[in-house]
Amino acid sequence: MAAVTRGPALSDALVRPALAEEIPGGTRVTVRLPVDIAAAQMAGHYPGFPILPGVLVIDWVDQTVRSAHGAALRLCGIDRARFCRPLFPGDELHLAVSVTREGAGRLAVRARGVCAQGRTAVELSATYEPVTARA
Repeated sequence: MAAVTRGPALSDALVRPALAEEIPGGTRVTVRLPVDIAAAQMAGHYPGFPILPGVLVIDWVDQTVRSAHGAALRLCGIDRARFCRPLFPGDELHLAVSVTREGAGRLAVRARGVCAQGRTAVELSATYEPVTARA
């Protein structure tokens, strides 16, 4: 496995290095994400009962994909997003993202996030395509 690095972001989820490995037809990227990095966003998401907003998990998947395949990608669509259990302050999300090539340069993304207790917290599938320069 090789460590993956990425440039600065507005909300950098990859506070720990992501690990990338080649799989048949693509890449698998894994990263451990401490939920507390989103403490500010959780504070307002159900006041008095903070949980990680699902949109941040989608953003973390996006950052993980771009860490391995470059920022010149466009998220075309989210085919499925299933949030199986809430993530609370103090939790850690173990995120595994598989990226495989499809036709016309598109990438199929399948992500599964597991909390420290080994229970599935999120499942997501999405499609990306390369950003093309406009003339």
